Amino acid sequence: MRRYIKTVFIASLILSVGVSACKDEKKTPVKKEVAEKVEAKKESSKTETKAEPVVAKKKLKPVVEQVPNKYFLILASFQNMKNAERLQQKLTKDGYNSEIIEAANGFHRVSYKAFSDRTLAFQELKSARASEEHKENWLYIKR
Repeated sequence: MRRYIKTVFIASLILSVGVSACKDEKKTPVKKEVAEKVEAKKESSKTETKAEPVVAKKKLKPVVEQVPNKYFLILASFQNMKNAERLQQKLTKDGYNSEIIEAANGFHRVSYKAFSDRTLAFQELKSARASEEHKENWLYIKR
């Protein structure tokens, strides 16, 4: 008998929870006064035209983050700094953006082109090595 009462109690509990969960929620109706105020506000904002002062707008240039150069085409490496400076001046006079990069072993590497893009740097190295004059060029990757 106890078992029967327990079963009936559990079944009625499950049924009541299931029925209460399936009820539609009643939405509170919007009061007419509030709806009228909102409509009136919308209409008044449409009819009002505010005279905005004319301000000369500056054209803003898009901000482009420049990536530092990481890949350098090296033309020569010197132990003597004066030789590296002399080659750098010659390359700069010829229109290259030459830099001197200090190596850990005391040498001064003279670059004639720098890149931030790896594939572009390797393409340029390949085309430079195609000529006999620049066959000894190499690519330095700054870490």
